[in-house]
Amino acid sequence: WEDSTYNTPTRRHPSMACTSETSKVSTLIPNTFHKICPGRNNFQFGQPTCGDGSDFSFFFSRPLKQLVNDRKVLIEFQGGGACWDANTCDMQKEYLSVAESYDGFVGMSCSEVEYGAATQGGYPLSMLCAKQIGETDFREYNYIVVPYCTQDVHIGDSFDVSYEDGSTIHHAGAHNMMSVLRWVFRNFPNPSHIFLTGCSAGGTAVPVAYSVLDRHYNTLLRGGRNVQINAIMDSSVYLTPSYFLQNYFPNWKPESLVKKKLHFNFDKYQYQENYPDVLWEHVLKRGSNRDNWGFVTHSSDPVSLMYYQYMSGEGGEDGDRRLVGDERSLENDNSESQWWTEINNSMQYVKARHKNVDFYVIDSEGHCSFGLYYPLQEEVFQTWASPIVKEGSFVGNRSVSTACFFFSLALGGFIVLLISRMRTKAGGEKELLSDDDEVGSTQAKRLSSGYILSTFRPLLSRFEKCPFTAAYVVASSIYFLAMVTSQGFAHPLDNPTFGPSAAGLSAFGINNSALVVYRMQHFRMLTSNLVYSGFTTFVAGMVTLYRTAVESYMMDNGHTFWHFPFVALSVAGCANLVYACLGNGASCSGLALILGLHAFSTAMQRHRGNSSSTFAAPIGLSALLFIVGCTPLFPFDSCLVLVASVLMGLCLGVFLYRSSGEESGAELSREAPEILNETRKTNSTDWRFVKGMGLLYVLLYTVILFRVPAPATSGLHPSLAGCRLVYADQIDDIARAYSGSNGGGERFLEDGEDWFDGQSLCAQLCLPHIVYRPALWGVNQFSNIPLHPGTCDEAGYQEYIASKTLKEFTVTFEVELFSVSNA
Repeated sequence: WEDSTYNTPTRRHPSMACTSETSKVSTLIPNTFHKICPGRNNFQFGQPTCGDGSDFSFFFSRPLKQLVNDRKVLIEFQGGGACWDANTCDMQKEYLSVAESYDGFVGMSCSEVEYGAATQGGYPLSMLCAKQIGETDFREYNYIVVPYCTQDVHIGDSFDVSYEDGSTIHHAGAHNMMSVLRWVFRNFPNPSHIFLTGCSAGGTAVPVAYSVLDRHYNTLLRGGRNVQINAIMDSSVYLTPSYFLQNYFPNWKPESLVKKKLHFNFDKYQYQENYPDVLWEHVLKRGSNRDNWGFVTHSSDPVSLMYYQYMSGEGGEDGDRRLVGDERSLENDNSESQWWTEINNSMQYVKARHKNVDFYVIDSEGHCSFGLYYPLQEEVFQTWASPIVKEGSFVGNRSVSTACFFFSLALGGFIVLLISRMRTKAGGEKELLSDDDEVGSTQAKRLSSGYILSTFRPLLSRFEKCPFTAAYVVASSIYFLAMVTSQGFAHPLDNPTFGPSAAGLSAFGINNSALVVYRMQHFRMLTSNLVYSGFTTFVAGMVTLYRTAVESYMMDNGHTFWHFPFVALSVAGCANLVYACLGNGASCSGLALILGLHAFSTAMQRHRGNSSSTFAAPIGLSALLFIVGCTPLFPFDSCLVLVASVLMGLCLGVFLYRSSGEESGAELSREAPEILNETRKTNSTDWRFVKGMGLLYVLLYTVILFRVPAPATSGLHPSLAGCRLVYADQIDDIARAYSGSNGGGERFLEDGEDWFDGQSLCAQLCLPHIVYRPALWGVNQFSNIPLHPGTCDEAGYQEYIASKTLKEFTVTFEVELFSVSNA
């Protein structure tokens, strides 16, 4: 891609088909590079342009389909030298437009590019979007590559700069950077973690990009410090001799960006040789000490030394020489010693003043390349970089789903409180109004004078007998709307209930046995009760809950205010604990909760007969929902959860409350509280049953805490919960036909070249539940490629090669390629 290994890439004006900057990220194929072309506008820094006047573009890849999210972002700034006068810009004229080699990767995946480069003798590059450093899996990150074509370390705001030889250069790096960051702001409004890196000139731009991102995301208006931003700069051109600052730095006009966006005192420090230290310190002080920084350099860096010499006025006149290229030399040992002393002192100075900064030295000669290539060749670097790149945990770092969940609960609780207050005041008003004296009438008016109660009394009175049901309906409705608004709708094959994808449901807390057991995400056993898999299940659940009104029937039959929430929590707890212990995959619990309440109502009616209860017994409706819920039409409503809910509801209806049948619920009235109290005595709780149920729940939760259950580890990838894995091991010819193809008529390799060198290959993909059996039967019946349930690993193919996202009609499939180990 970008050279920093001293090979000259072929360059041309971008011509590969562009993706509009207004396209939503959610519409782009996952795990595939897209070329984004920002338009020019009247915004500040709104004229993205390359140095030769050609259009600027950048490149973007979403994570693997099973890891898709909008919370993690990785931005890499490319390097490639710098120029500031006629001589240096003539040397760098090959680097004034976006490299043609970028276009070759459009339509390809991260792992595909890395595997092709590693096996076919391409540039020494690593694709961070296919890497894992410590606990940080960059395959989960939305990856943005920012090309470099302005020769101003990405910070210039100077158009039409004329040099002595008659050349005109556009040093518009600030415009290009800001066009990328504005795109990030639009498409990732609420990230949790951003990682920045850059090579050479790209590394020099990292502190500036950090400050712009930090000022946008971490403000009081956005709730404080919500986003962690970490960074590693690789071989940045860090030292700036005063000769360059005084004579040539103004040619780039960097003050526009650093003064307006960073609020840095540029006028005071622009001619001081410690300018980089002061600017970086300014950025560090404005940022957070929870954001970790790393600086990587070689102990001997010919490219950085060359720039140091040229910026000191010692470069000489050599029109045939490039500042980035195959020809390089160290003019003398004194220059190298001076360069190393100054950069080491500078790094030690910053590190001593800021505990969240560290630097790493590669004890050899070299510079940098794409994706931290050279540092990643050293095992020690992985250990050093792991805490720097890792996303930390702190209170402010929260997702939309977390905020919506607590808001929904708070609003539901407020509704219960209002209705409870209204019931209490209504009882007090009736007692006072029964007196004929003026004092009683005055007190009654005061009781009913609350503004909120008086405003919403007509609406709240409709839910007087079912406050918890009303609260649940409001809370689950808000939560569902927030979910579909933020996550969108998946393809109908991936979710036939017209709701979000499996990853979207997971983001809002669907119960996932693997995540509960292995990752200790026990909160899912609570949040899943508000989650409905899609529009179909949500409407069915709400209509059914309204038609049966279990809580209202309980109130009419003499149950206390707290009996219904106890029953609901018991049903929800049983369903979620059982699924966490015995289930595989992921399941919502909202529909199961309603079916459990139906079962409770039915059991209360059937068990007591007509002597003392008037409960609804919606057997037909419950049976229909139960049967449909156990089919692939509702892939995120597990039959196990439904069965557990129904059984617990039946048990509660039969054993939880004892009734003598002395009083009929029809005799109850609020004008006769003594009858109500007498009837409540007939609905006494069987505490032996409650204790037994409590012991069962404690036992199940203990089993989960000690990780006794062993759900399939595929559930750790939320997207795989919505599909079933299959593999094919007779695909060598097909794999070779696809290898290197970017889907746009260009290939990474020439025709006839073989990426896989005769290896035996296996392809693995995940089929949506609703098409799993038909697809398995159809492929095996009508094609020459046998398709088997399971994984390539189970079939003996353990060496991961690459993945590729294929789109057939409107459906995308993530295909992973494996070979036999050590093949």
